[in-house]
Amino acid sequence: MKAAITGGAGRQSLSAIYDFIETDDVEKILLIDINEEALKVRKDLVNSDKVETQVIDLTDTETLAKALEDYDVVINGSSHVFNMDVMDACIESKTNYTDFGGLFHWAIEQMGRNKDFKDAGITGIVGSGSAPGIVNVLTKYATDRLDTVEDILILDAIINRSASGYGFVPPYALNTIIEEFTMNNFEFKDGKQVELPPFSGKLTVDFPEPYGTLNLYNMIHSEVATMPIVYKDRGIKNVAFKLALPTLFEERLRFLIENGLGSEEKIKVKDVEIAPRDFLLEVFETKPGTNTGTPDDMKLLRVIVSGTKNGKKCTYEVETDLHHHPWGLSNGHFSVGFPGAITAKMLGRGQVKEKGFFSGEEVIDTDIYFRELAKRDVHVFAKMTEEL
Repeated sequence: MKAAITGGAGRQSLSAIYDFIETDDVEKILLIDINEEALKVRKDLVNSDKVETQVIDLTDTETLAKALEDYDVVINGSSHVFNMDVMDACIESKTNYTDFGGLFHWAIEQMGRNKDFKDAGITGIVGSGSAPGIVNVLTKYATDRLDTVEDILILDAIINRSASGYGFVPPYALNTIIEEFTMNNFEFKDGKQVELPPFSGKLTVDFPEPYGTLNLYNMIHSEVATMPIVYKDRGIKNVAFKLALPTLFEERLRFLIENGLGSEEKIKVKDVEIAPRDFLLEVFETKPGTNTGTPDDMKLLRVIVSGTKNGKKCTYEVETDLHHHPWGLSNGHFSVGFPGAITAKMLGRGQVKEKGFFSGEEVIDTDIYFRELAKRDVHVFAKMTEEL
């Protein structure tokens, strides 16, 4: 198998690269990025003969398609704003595709490319990190066991026990988090998409220790876009995604955003025009906050799915607790890149038979996926409650 990663010099891609390197049937890995210096640093870091690099602008469809012609699958590890660009190149190069998420609006547009991918004889899957990604497969495990699917609630709880002092450590891509904090979110309610302001839909949950009691809020996410489409003929009524971030991180980022540093409107600083958000991102990309000692962040993913089976009301709770730091990475980075590598390998191995464009809850084989998770000591647990 030959696998490529666009945005290959980015942080979210690193655990996917390491997993590919350690996978016997991945013989070649191409890292694509626009930042030549960062690509060199990345190649030196991973230090593998499997890895090659190429500097390409992802909006240059012709050049990107030519680079991907010899590859079985590509992960777009760059921003979701480039998802469609990489997909365009994949259609030309006949390369299977996945990414780390479409942040609702992009995901809806991506799902509209089903015919284009089917005609090209390839498969694309939107959202293959942890959320979206793992949670979509947890959902599929439940829905595969139900006749009707009425309610889906996705909970994503993140804590960081290694953050200290005034360090500012984003658990995943900071620009994505800023968008989640500033963009209106959507909740599928009573069969309709309802647009809501940021930090709406507060839900307080008593999680097992060490998570404890956390407040979760609606965030703009692609699961709320894709699942009503996938389950429209199964009776779906409600879909919600709720997120809890480490408390100190959330408070600090909300302070920065509410005081203008999340804005994309340019201001003039010493005769230089710059958007406050670009400045904020640049600061934390070049001089990120630090943890003390070994990373100790963790994430609990829980999906609650209700429907009916043989006429009886049933509810499934399916969850996984991620507290893993292989290759010296934070769990936040591990839990995005590694699941993406699983989906990519399933695509490259032909373990997803359908051709077209999908979300994970449509086409991922849960048994294969869970076995791949278990290889890195990530385990899934489920319980079912039936109304008698």
